[in-house]
Parts: sequence; C-alpha cells; structure tokens
Amino acid sequence: MTQQFLLKTPFSGLLFIVLIVFSGSTYSFAQSAGTLDNTFGTGGIVITSLDTIRDRGNSLAIQSDGKIILGGSTSENYTAYDFALARYNNDGSLDTTFGIGGKVITTIEDRSEGQSLAIQSDGKIILGGHSDWYINLVRYNADGSLDTTFGTGGIVITDVLGFYDEVCKSVAIQSDGKIVVGGYAQHNNYDLRHFVVIRYNNDGSLDTSFGNNGIVIGGLGNCEAIRIQNDGKILLGGTSDFSFALERYNYDGSLDNTFGIGGKVITPFQNNCLGNSMELQSDGKIVLGGSSGLPSGGFTFTLARYLSNGDLDDSFGTNGIASTPLGTSSRGNSVVIQNDGKILLAGESKDSSNSFNFALARYNSDGTFDTGFGSGGLIVTPIGISYSVGQSLGIENNGKIILGGYVYNGSNLEMALVRYNNSTIAGIKEGMLEELDPKIYPNPSSGDFSIRFGTFQNSIRINVLSLSGERLQTINKENCDLIELELDQPSGLYIIEIIQDKQRSFQRLIKY
Repeated sequence: MTQQFLLKTPFSGLLFIVLIVFSGSTYSFAQSAGTLDNTFGTGGIVITSLDTIRDRGNSLAIQSDGKIILGGSTSENYTAYDFALARYNNDGSLDTTFGIGGKVITTIEDRSEGQSLAIQSDGKIILGGHSDWYINLVRYNADGSLDTTFGTGGIVITDVLGFYDEVCKSVAIQSDGKIVVGGYAQHNNYDLRHFVVIRYNNDGSLDTSFGNNGIVIGGLGNCEAIRIQNDGKILLGGTSDFSFALERYNYDGSLDNTFGIGGKVITPFQNNCLGNSMELQSDGKIVLGGSSGLPSGGFTFTLARYLSNGDLDDSFGTNGIASTPLGTSSRGNSVVIQNDGKILLAGESKDSSNSFNFALARYNSDGTFDTGFGSGGLIVTPIGISYSVGQSLGIENNGKIILGGYVYNGSNLEMALVRYNNSTIAGIKEGMLEELDPKIYPNPSSGDFSIRFGTFQNSIRINVLSLSGERLQTINKENCDLIELELDQPSGLYIIEIIQDKQRSFQRLIKY
C-alpha cells in the first residue's frame, strides 16, 4: 500500500513542504525538476544593483558552506570598468559579512572586466579577467578584503610579451595550489587570436617551470575554458576558425601528443560554432558546450563529447554532437555535469519578440533530452526587460541549480541569479529494513540528530547524502542502539542511508 503525507516545518523563515512517498521498497521525493525555487530570493530570482549603470555577473562559484559568489564587472560611465563581486546567503539575501553589505568593487586598470571565479581550498577567492591590454588577477580573503600576500596588494597584472591584447576567460586551481589561467592573445587588431595559458605560483608570481617563463602560446583560436585533469594535465576548450577546439598540455606546459593530433582537436560540424564552456566527466570524457549556427540564421545550443584521447564519442548524440534549437536563436554559455551524469547547458534564448531570456537545457548521459526536466528538457526564464543573459551555472550540495548572469531593467544592467529545483534522487529500490525500526529525533533539527534503533546493532553504517546522491558524511558504529549525528551542512533537506549487512534503509533529515 502506498502512503503519502505532508511534512510541514519552518525552514529559513518560510514554510517548507516536502511530499514523501513510501511505496513498498521505494523512497522518493515529489519535487518538480526545473521549477523556480520559491525559497530563494523573490520567486526564485535575485537581482542585484551595485548602484552603477552596468553590472554584469559573468562567473558563479558556490562555497563549501553553501554561500554563493557572483563575480564580474561594474561601470559608472561605460568607459571605466572595475572588478565586482557579490556574495549571497543560501536564501538569496546578500551576505553582509562580505565586503560592504555583501558587495566588493576593485579598481585595477581603466577597463578591467572580471570573467572567471575560483575558490582555493583555504577559502580565498580568485577573480580573473583582463583590461584592454593585460591579464588581471585579484585574490580576496574570505571576508572580501584584498589578500595582500598575493601579487602587489592582492593584484597581479600580466603582459604577454609580443602580443597587443590579452584576454583571461577561465581560471583553475591545481591540486598543488598553483593557479592556471586560460584565454587568448593577439598581435594587433588585424591578427588572428592564439590560445594562451599562464601558470602562477600561490603568491601570484609567474611559475617559470611552466612553458616559457610561465606562459604558453597555443594554436589559433579563442580559449574560453580551462580544466585540470586528475592526472595533472591541463585541458583548454574554445573556438578555432568557427569550430569547436581543444588543446591539452602536460604539467610542464608542453603539448600532450597523446591527445588528438599533436595535442590539438578541431571539430568543424556546422557554421559559426562557438565553444564557450567545458567540463570533465568522472570517466574522463570531455564535454564542450556552446552554440552553432543555423542555416536559417541565428544559433542553437550545442554540445560535443570527446573520449579522453580527443576522439568524438559516438555514443553521445549524433556522432558525438547534440544540438538543441531553443527559441529563434540560442547561445550556450555554461555547462555543468550532475553527479548522476546528466548534463546541463545554460545561456540565453531569443523569443519571437526579440527579447533575450535565461535558458537552460538538461540532457541524459547519451545526449538525448531529459524530458522529466522543465518542458521536455528545456527551460526559458524571462527576467528584466527585453534582455537577460545566463552566464554561469552551479549545483548546490542539495542538488538545486543556480544560474548567474545579468539583466536589463529598462535603463541599467544588473547582476542576476536564478535557482531551480532539482530531483535527482528518487525511486531508490532498496529494502526498508523495517526490523531496524530507526527513529530520528528531533527532525527537523538545527543540525544535531539522534538515531535510535529498535534492537541492539552489532555493526551499522550511516551515510548522509545530498538530494543529488553525493555522500557528505559517514559514521561507522559497533555494538550500539543509538547514534548521535552532527550534520555539518547548510540548511536543507538530506537523506540518510542506513546500511546493515549490505542492506539499506533510506530516511530523511531536515536541517533548519
């Protein structure tokens, strides 16, 4: 027999309602994937002005404590641009412990645009970008103040000698703490651009053991994304000659000749392809997301998946490529891979009235649409007036999806965040272990839970899982009938997995 009940509990100052369904051996959450999360901001949307006329959110990062950072740039007059950051609590309110009222503005050069965020293991924040001429990097302490142990007063400016203009598009942190920047450089306005990768020591100095005094000039094209593989190799993704392009380098900056042809891969598959974002799957496959041209004009969301050697993965989409028409034209700007292997691609979509909106698509691991997400796998979210661009995706520990970018309010550009519900843990087909009779109290709780069993247990394991299935905490106990659990995670809904003799029971935990 199926039993359903509503659990109503105060959560972050709102009424949080969870529908829990028990049906034999299945435990699942009825949560509509892709709907706006009404516990975040106003109806799932947060818009932030930095009191200037042009605020752009270009990169999003989620801290280990669940706080959300949106980085980009701000301008008072369209001629001088500054780096800008805003940090938010999990409910979308500005974190007033960060900078001034949750906001930080940093003047570097006349026209400095923040493009890519990275968070170090010690919690320090790096925002990379560029001015009209040079690469710019800034490192902040966790409170938003400049980290004066980095570069000069927290700022590093890099000139790629022999080139007229340099652009930083992506920042990554190696396991040894070194900082790697990917972008492109050109000799002058009439020369084609070249991939460029730069590596810095933890103090901001150039790492002279890498390439030519810390700098590597790659092939023709625009590098838009950089990722560090588990083996330490450095992967660049972007566009070359209007085709998707990848380059892979060894730890010392030399090209990896085991990848593609001499370390490079070019994929021409439609007119005017733009590779904008890249992620690595847990199996080593590479997903490059962006857009490609339509014969009738405009663009369409596009993904390509590659094997670890650079070959297109024929098991994905059509011959390794999946294209998705969305509106009259759409551009994919950010790709993220969920823990369950599903792929999200977000960006902007133009509708029949020529308005641009936040857009999001979700694919199964084979490149087909996930029809259980949004409307047939697609979501379009109008924000602002006539113009809104989704630039950067993130997934919270509870599986919810954050999309950051900027919107036009009728007179100015403002930073924007949207949070969507997700439901990636459902239909767990395992035994309920009724003989254990586990009782959890108090539930909800501020984080301290007790789990009591109906009988004394010789050996028991407790795993705390996020809604996306990620294991967050583990407790092993012997000879007990009571376990004390301190849930060291942000407020939200979690699953506990109780394991005895290879059998599993799934229960719910709510931390307020």
